[in-house]
Amino acid sequence: MDKRKMYTVDTGKGRVNNSILPSMNLSTASDVMRSNVSWCRVVNSDEETMTTREHKHMVHEFHYIYEGGLRFCNEETFECHPGDYIFIPSGVPHSIEDIAPFTRKLVIGFDISSHNEIINKIFNETRVPLSRPGTPAFHELARALLHKSSTIDLTTSVSIACIVHTLLLEIADSLASNISVDNKSHRMRESEDSQRIDQILSFINENVFNSVTIDDVAKAVSLSTRQTTRICHRLFGCSLNKLIIQVRLKQICTLLIDSKYSISEIAEIAGFSSPYSFSRHFSHYTGTTPSAYRHNYEIRH
Repeated sequence: MDKRKMYTVDTGKGRVNNSILPSMNLSTASDVMRSNVSWCRVVNSDEETMTTREHKHMVHEFHYIYEGGLRFCNEETFECHPGDYIFIPSGVPHSIEDIAPFTRKLVIGFDISSHNEIINKIFNETRVPLSRPGTPAFHELARALLHKSSTIDLTTSVSIACIVHTLLLEIADSLASNISVDNKSHRMRESEDSQRIDQILSFINENVFNSVTIDDVAKAVSLSTRQTTRICHRLFGCSLNKLIIQVRLKQICTLLIDSKYSISEIAEIAGFSSPYSFSRHFSHYTGTTPSAYRHNYEIRH
């Protein structure tokens, strides 16, 4: 049976933005890896040429085909049709040829940092492109990104980041059959790291509105400040100060969703000297004001 007839992705008829969140930070961390996304785009061949000369990227690239088909050329040639994806490692030269009258694809440029040995081997030691048919979960995630690309707002950006991160984990899972590691040592290290993550996040969540410092976190997890800083970079992919800011913003967003608190009351709860300084801080990190964030949430619900 013709592979192209075995799976068809229902992409709908609506127009989508060909650039998803061009100015937003889609970096996301979980207990096994941190994904840093440089671009995430839905591209239509009637709006943008997909055929390219040989080139390479400083980051990994992922292509998923919704409609049509593409041919990727490296030392080996891969044809991808609806429901297929290809993972191209960073630094690997490749060219692309559009082989259908109309093609729609999802393309993500990203890099991965992880303490997980399997994920590191897949994303950071693979030196050739790898193509696979997507799993059912894969297709659902790709369709969700297609839908989200037409409804961009602050909350949607968070959900897109989560979907992209989960999609990259699906890639790792689908390619993991080619990787062998010492499973016992892998599980032991994952268990230790998960415990550290729980300790750090629990302490920050409980004290984030009390001017928590790096020294406070280090003392809570019984480590030196230097060790805590190093562990934070390894497990979360960012500085401890940035992690504290991210946790504080998440708690503030939760308070904004709960309309029983006024903006002034939330500013006081979060430890700001005035509603003005609170609004300036929130806008700096999110690109919108607390009032606008609350208003957008109320409209959607």
